[in-house]
Amino acid sequence: MMLAVHATGAVAVELPYRRRVYHATWSYAIGQAVKFGKFKGLVLSRQRTAMGCQIYLLWVMGPSAGRPYRWVKGAALVPT
Repeated sequence: MMLAVHATGAVAVELPYRRRVYHATWSYAIGQAVKFGKFKGLVLSRQRTAMGCQIYLLWVMGPSAGRPYRWVKGAALVPT
């Protein structure tokens, strides 16, 4: 159920359906090994912005510089 909310916080109207449904063609599958910069990682999750930019949550394999999980844009990834 989706609700339209005004800036004041008052609920305006209940929307009966989604207006648009986008079918995504993902560049990388969940669980796929990828490389970004000098790091190698494993895709844990993925999201897509309204503009179509793909963003992936990666688990960094090996030395991670203190950050084992990172969000990376799909354009910066290379399959391994």
